[in-house]
Amino acid sequence: MKIIHRDIIVPERNGEVEIYPLGDLHIGYRACCEKLLKKTVSEIASKRNAYWIGGGDYLDAIKPSDAKRFDMDTLPDWMLEGEAETIRKRLNDVLTQQKERCKDILLPIKNKCLGLIEGNHEFSIRKYHNENVHNELCNKLETEDLTDEALIRINFKHKIKGKSSTNTISRVVILYICHGHGGGRTAGAEPNHLSRMLLEWEIADICFRGHSHTFQILPPKPVLEIPKSGQIPDECTCRYRWAANWGCWTLQHAVGPSTYASRACYPARPMLTCKAVIKPFYRKHTGNKEYQTPLTEIRSITL
Repeated sequence: MKIIHRDIIVPERNGEVEIYPLGDLHIGYRACCEKLLKKTVSEIASKRNAYWIGGGDYLDAIKPSDAKRFDMDTLPDWMLEGEAETIRKRLNDVLTQQKERCKDILLPIKNKCLGLIEGNHEFSIRKYHNENVHNELCNKLETEDLTDEALIRINFKHKIKGKSSTNTISRVVILYICHGHGGGRTAGAEPNHLSRMLLEWEIADICFRGHSHTFQILPPKPVLEIPKSGQIPDECTCRYRWAANWGCWTLQHAVGPSTYASRACYPARPMLTCKAVIKPFYRKHTGNKEYQTPLTEIRSITL
């Protein structure tokens, strides 16, 4: 686990900050929707106040030596294109091809990354093949290795320019992220996973997980409070705590040869993901009084 601090400058006092979880990409798997992934990467790159955090399983990371899971039919077309010598070279080092492909896709947003969580596919390579592909990806993208889970204190800062001086105001939001575990075939499985995560990590305003490929956003959990200092509002202040599974970037039933997903009869998953939207310096009036509190929300994104 990692516990880290991140400062994010917000130029506008009423500005929104977006944080995208990118996990369960499975680059190197035939059913990976690279086109949609690249579209989202371009969206993040184009927004000044957009950031992202890696959620694991960036690579399919199944080597030919894994006799139980490796299947030539699940390799993507790009792995098999070109001259025979080129294809032979790729097939002799499948994992390196996936790492380079992943790096090239995510490179345009490497400076917007809050860190990378290790997924179970990367962990399996490290455990059974003595190769730390997760750490290699972190080095390629020049970002922090967040191990299997992380608690991140994000301090949003905004400079207020006055006539004689400049003051900086700050607001803090806590984010928890893990790759996740357990199945998600039944309707109640993922809501239960997310509810338990909210209960365990009560300090977190936003909780993210993945793994089951089940897109889900829980209804927000309201928390009633009063400020620890300053004016007492006319009513209790309210902040929301959110939990979500970011889904996946793969088609469970892609047209073509069979895959491990179709053979296992995995349910079809919606092509949706999510992002956290935060207004750090949100101001609300109750009666004749004003108080400030970060306004958080998790929104769905149609891919």
